[in-house]
Amino acid sequence: MICVMCNILSMALSYDTSPSSYDSVLSGISLGFTCIFTLESAIKIISYGARGYFYKTSNKFDFLLVIVSLIDLTFNGFSG
Repeated sequence: MICVMCNILSMALSYDTSPSSYDSVLSGISLGFTCIFTLESAIKIISYGARGYFYKTSNKFDFLLVIVSLIDLTFNGFSG
């Protein structure tokens, strides 16, 4: 939950006229959180099994967010 709150805070810190170095730092933070959430999903899928993991609706939603984040990284690149 702390990671989710910190991720929300880091997303709220961006603004239109921000310097590129600032945006680069926020991109790195975003990449870090994406890695954490991807790792969390992978560990849960391994430990619960696919059927057990996807049984809970909240896990389905978390997995969807991880997939969307990975797609975003793919299309926007891994650096700011």
